[in-house]
Amino acid sequence: MILLTGGTGFLGGSFYLDAVKNGTAADCLLLIRGADEAACRARLATNLMRCVDRATAQAYADLCQIIPGDLQSLATSVDPRLDAVTHIVHVAADTSFDSRHSVWQINVDGTLALAARARRMKHLQRFLHIGTAFCCGETPWLEMVEEAPAPGHDTPHIVEYTRSKAAAERALAAGFPDLPIVVCRPSIVVGHTAMGVRPSASIFWFFRLVDRTGVLPCSPDGFIDIVPVDWASARLHDLLRKPDLKHSLYHISAGLGSRTLWSDFQAAFAAHGHEGTRPYSFFDPKGPEGWKPFDRAFRLAFPQRDILHRTMMAGGRKYHRFTAQDIAFDNSRLLAEGFTPPPRFADYIGVCLTNPGTTIAEQFVDDAASFEFDESLAPATAAA
Repeated sequence: MILLTGGTGFLGGSFYLDAVKNGTAADCLLLIRGADEAACRARLATNLMRCVDRATAQAYADLCQIIPGDLQSLATSVDPRLDAVTHIVHVAADTSFDSRHSVWQINVDGTLALAARARRMKHLQRFLHIGTAFCCGETPWLEMVEEAPAPGHDTPHIVEYTRSKAAAERALAAGFPDLPIVVCRPSIVVGHTAMGVRPSASIFWFFRLVDRTGVLPCSPDGFIDIVPVDWASARLHDLLRKPDLKHSLYHISAGLGSRTLWSDFQAAFAAHGHEGTRPYSFFDPKGPEGWKPFDRAFRLAFPQRDILHRTMMAGGRKYHRFTAQDIAFDNSRLLAEGFTPPPRFADYIGVCLTNPGTTIAEQFVDDAASFEFDESLAPATAAA
């Protein structure tokens, strides 16, 4: 039996959809927050409806087993189904950028509670812990980051989310060396090669914002590491099932072969007729003007000054601190296992732009909670 956490999220939902399609959904036990099993199944079905119609989503949601609760509740759970678990896929995380308390409570304390319960699972064969490639912290520009143990607590981080994920890895290594843990670090997971951004427009709105404003705090020779969610979740299934793995830590990333150069990024948007400002201009946020080039470009492209657009501007700045690093993540370990290499972002950007064909501001709502924006305040139809 597979214990899956985070099954109502973007990556976890894709993993479960893969399980439905490959016939293993009945072997999945999903931990979902909810008052009871019916409420949990309703949450799962609602998430699946972004990918399939209502009736199909409800049918898919009925295929798995469900344990209502959160990560903390697992430590003391006596549910006998947990004793039959052979594999764990721990995707659940708080990915918000500005919520300091909850990211540590969920990403560290919750993970350790899960590990404590896993220690009592006598049949456990593999525990996939899904981290983030950005647990490396802020790094020098134009770098290919290789897999290495999570850096120490004094490493600078852009947001608490990545700091907490690094801390969780260190805590697992220190406290649970006896567990069969395999750490999987996805890079920037954006879109789906067949469904575009129907499952989630997370981060894709920002890439459209980059093209619309035409400014980047990066090197003109720089690059970014982007992978689609369906490829990423398929690799999690591979890592879960392959009997013998050569390593216990893998990047789920584009790597050298599929990273996206900024020149290719610009050309891809232009080729699909996206409304953009080209050629891009590049600026140094540590220079005398700081972030003013971005601020000016944003206000020109998005003159609306409502709370949604103000939050989107703040979110754009925050994401730009990640793009400013101009880094990619080595995936040679993953490819050496014989797994399918990732597609290039340019290969599936077209379907992301047309499916479902919503505005940048409408797509931002998928990420708005990460910046503590109340989605109920968003207008019914957001312009631009």
